[in-house]
Amino acid sequence: MEVGRGATVEHLYAAVALQLKVPLTDLRLSKDPKLLLAGADVQMFGDLSRRGMSLQRAGVENGSMVFALYSGERTVEPACRKSKFEERMFGAKMTVDEMVAQQVRIERQEKAVAASVSFDHSAAHAFQAYVRSLGFSIKRGGLLYGTVDDSNNVKVEFVYEPQQHATQFELVLERETEEERLVDLIADALGLRKVGWIFAQSSEEREFIVSAGELKQMAALQSEIGETTITAVVSLDMSEDGGHVHFEAYQCSRQCVTLWNGGWFVENTDDTKGVTLMQNPENLKDKTPVIVAGKDVAEVDNDFFLCPVNILDHQGPLSCTFPVENRLVFQGRADLKAALTAGSGPGSVRNNAKKLADFHLLLYLADKLERSDLLMICSCIQRNQPILEGYEFLIDSLAGL
Repeated sequence: MEVGRGATVEHLYAAVALQLKVPLTDLRLSKDPKLLLAGADVQMFGDLSRRGMSLQRAGVENGSMVFALYSGERTVEPACRKSKFEERMFGAKMTVDEMVAQQVRIERQEKAVAASVSFDHSAAHAFQAYVRSLGFSIKRGGLLYGTVDDSNNVKVEFVYEPQQHATQFELVLERETEEERLVDLIADALGLRKVGWIFAQSSEEREFIVSAGELKQMAALQSEIGETTITAVVSLDMSEDGGHVHFEAYQCSRQCVTLWNGGWFVENTDDTKGVTLMQNPENLKDKTPVIVAGKDVAEVDNDFFLCPVNILDHQGPLSCTFPVENRLVFQGRADLKAALTAGSGPGSVRNNAKKLADFHLLLYLADKLERSDLLMICSCIQRNQPILEGYEFLIDSLAGL
């Protein structure tokens, strides 16, 4: 309660009556707390009865406690409002978004949304073999393309490796490029779509599955692509002679994606550790913004957000023998010629539709063909139909045949 400098007792009465919304005639003020005792004779508390006296003379100064007695009832706004969680009806359910907004308890998700993921053997081997040839010295990544059935089983048919910048600890994929839009176009013409991503960790020793930075990338991709998004992790276990390559698949929990979208993950921190620093975007001063296992904490073990996915393999309709894009070894005309003539001999019939059924080869041709021609070739490959003679002649000329 504030009144102006030089205010009188009358001014204090008026301010209190206005604040409490009670009649001025029904109000008694005193510095003595006994005023509030039941049965007290209010006439005995006359220390603030002279309305014209200045507050200074009445002994009321900055920080003084003054007690007010009045009859009747009034509605008082609580000093601390109940949360929506506390006010909800018994038995009412809350969505994940509503729970995050009120009280964030980090919970494990029992099972992944994706029922399984099957990798085309050739595509998985091509990626794994390349990172092994680099000695797992730096990280490497790519985008996964395939299909998802009605039971949320994911099939990966090819891996697109975009331009990227990588170190032992960091991986940045160049996204939303013209090349990626072209990849999406080819994939769509083949009846495929983006279903996840893959990355290889460096051989740097670690005691956790994914780092904070990797978890953030998982959540961002899962938010972008959809809840069946797969993250494949390739790592090298040096505990065995020569090292053993691990190929694993995960999803992050729905709650993880919700927290990511809501700004709960702290940016610009050391993202190489196995824990993620959290923040409440509505209250950045909160030092322990989340609850894990009943404890208020500021960081969460990344394992709480991970859901393993069962891995299978298959041999899909596409081959993976053409040099992969954006690697140290460039693609060229000789590679196209070798792909078209592989297995050909005297008296053999060259099946260009089958030989062109390689995503990396199609992406190489994409810059050299009209979009309509490229889509027609992809359509023939998808339907397993022969490529028209005119297209064969065009591609042969590009290969120097």
